[in-house]
Parts: sequence; C-alpha cells; structure tokens
Amino acid sequence: MIDHVSPKQLGLALGVSEASIKRWVDKGKIHAVRTEGGHRRLPVCAVLGYLREQNIPLLRPEVLGLPPATGQGQRQQSKVRDHMLAALEDGDSESFRRLTLNLYLSGQSCADICDLYIAAVFEELGKRWHDGLLSVYQERRACGICIRVLHELGRILPPAAEDAPTALGAALAWDSYSLPTTMVELVLREAGWKATSLGTNLPGETIAEAIRRERPRIFWLSVSHIEDEEELLSEYGLVHEAARECGVAVAVGGRALREDLRRRMSYSAYCDQLRHIVEFAATLLPQAESEAPRDQRPSAVSRKPGSTKR
Repeated sequence: MIDHVSPKQLGLALGVSEASIKRWVDKGKIHAVRTEGGHRRLPVCAVLGYLREQNIPLLRPEVLGLPPATGQGQRQQSKVRDHMLAALEDGDSESFRRLTLNLYLSGQSCADICDLYIAAVFEELGKRWHDGLLSVYQERRACGICIRVLHELGRILPPAAEDAPTALGAALAWDSYSLPTTMVELVLREAGWKATSLGTNLPGETIAEAIRRERPRIFWLSVSHIEDEEELLSEYGLVHEAARECGVAVAVGGRALREDLRRRMSYSAYCDQLRHIVEFAATLLPQAESEAPRDQRPSAVSRKPGSTKR
C-alpha cells in the first residue's frame, strides 16, 4: 500500500472525476496535505477511512497499491474464512491481504476480524497441523503472512490522540507466538490507545522494567505456550509486582492459560477474545464510563477478585 495519492489517482481508483475529489477535499470530507509545489496529496489511510465510513466501492484498487478486487464487496462470513484458510495454506499472501482489507473496508472492526476470522482460521490450521495435514513450514509461513497484513491494517488506522492512554504487552520467555500479541496491539490501537507490543520470549525481569519506566495504563500478557508452569508463575510474579507498584491494570489471555493455572495468578481481567480486552480497556477510561448509561458500560470480561484495578 502506498502512503499518498493525488486527486487524479484517487479519481481513477473510484471511477469519478478529479474535480469531484477536489471538491471532497475542499468540503473537508477527506484530509489532504500540500507538497512544496502546492499540489494536493491525500493520505491513503484517510482515503480508506472515508471509503469505509461511506461504503464507497473501489473500481481500481491497484491504483492505491491494493490487491485487485479489494473493496468490491465480499462473500458471507463462512465463505470468507474458507478462502482465508485456503490462501494461508497455499502461501497466497495477496489473496489473504485482499480478504482482510475487504473485511475492514466493509465496516468490520479489527477485533471482529481477529476474533471471527483470523482466530478461527488459525484454529483450523492448528488442527490440520496436529492431524498431519499441514507442514510446519506452512504454519510458520501463514503466521508471517498474517502478521504482515495486520501491520498494514495498522497503518490504515488513524493515529492516536496526543493525550491517548498507553498500553504495553508481551509474551514471556519460551513463548514465541507473536500473532496473538500483534492482534492485541492492533485492536487497542483501533480503540484509540497508544498500544505497543514489546514482543515475545521476554524474561519477566525486562517486562517489569518496561512497566516501571513506561508506566502504561494497561499491560497485556499473551500466553500461547508454557514450557514450565512454575517458571511461568515465577516470571509472571515479577511482572505483576511491577504493575501493582505502578498501579497498572493487567489483562491476561491465551490458549495456554487453563482455569486451574489462572487461579494461581493475580490480574485485573482475563480476556479470551480480542473484543473482551477492548471492552476491558474502555472501563479504564473514567470519562467514557461516567458518561455512558449504566446498562451500556462495558462489562464482558472476567475479573479476578482482589485484583489490581485503576
């Protein structure tokens, strides 16, 4: 995806005149910047946000650096998952990219894209790998393709406000699964947070140091693989202690966190879907909670009694 286009290029992509695009800009419908020579240039992220909001189809998406047929409608949910699965199995990055961007341009939230499509597809890929129907290289390749597409989707999102709350996340040592923490970063960014994933396979000590230095409003921990439960609890203890000292809320989640293991941990919320961490994060914004009607305030997350809250 390219960063900026001219009004003429956007007109070609949409099948409308350059004059129409300039009128949209003059009316403030699409943000534009000026080159040193005084020519208009439109950020593609702002363009896609407007097209998504207005449900405007793309006639020639390749002009914007997008795969052919992007932004031209989509199939029903189950069919999209089937096509995503096939694309990842085959290593067809452009098809997966097009399908994911189509979901976003159709109005789907990043949380729903991750929960309803990507998570479901990778669950099926995992089953196929377990049954010997998928090679390790195919699974790793699929993860790489998905992460690149999620990073591109992140570039489309509007930047966070200067005073936006911050969030940090990571996965502990021996856990190298980067897709889950990448998805959390994306959905929190869409929710208006300055969210940063510190990465995977990190010692608890360095995560604790990051929490003390950065003082985020929320820290998330993704747990997809556990080598040794006692070691995990020990490393997590360092993280939680730093969060407690700094008044940082902690959200945990991941396929490896069994209920009996969670009982031995202290945390602010357990989130087993991406939309849950978005809902939990919203409860940490005092203005949003105080202004919302009581029956509309977010509550669809599991909190542990006596856990850290802010």
